[in-house]
Amino acid sequence: MSNGSDAAALEPYVPKNVLITGGAGFIASHVAIRIATRYPSYKVVVLDKLDYCASTNNLASIAAQPNFRFIKGDIQSMDLVSYVLKTEEIDTVMHFAAQTHVDNSFGNSLAFTLNNTYGTHVLLEAARMAGSIRRFINVSTDEVYGETSLGKTT
Repeated sequence: MSNGSDAAALEPYVPKNVLITGGAGFIASHVAIRIATRYPSYKVVVLDKLDYCASTNNLASIAAQPNFRFIKGDIQSMDLVSYVLKTEEIDTVMHFAAQTHVDNSFGNSLAFTLNNTYGTHVLLEAARMAGSIRRFINVSTDEVYGETSLGKTT
């Protein structure tokens, strides 16, 4: 005997409202542009605090699209993240926000720890509490792997 929830589980998942953290950064901005352009029925919400490696210029090509919204803010704020998840009716999180440039972390490791570890914790906890997140995709840069013995690549 099946019920409505069994039928829903068999339906293919199609995102409706996608939150992209760190979306003004190089990689995430390309993802945001691709999703907003290719899937006009999806709402794309970028949350970014606009630090040293991010710029709204990266999102200029979609800034006026009706399915795009930019929010300046920090993923370390539980109040903000919870508010965004609720008011934007987010069902999918693509988490790109991170301090990169490992060399910078040697001089200010606390900022990296707070942003990369605590910020991720806040996002995960807010997603759990929201109860509406169907997918949470955590994205990391090549920086976590260290240097290659083959030398620099392009």
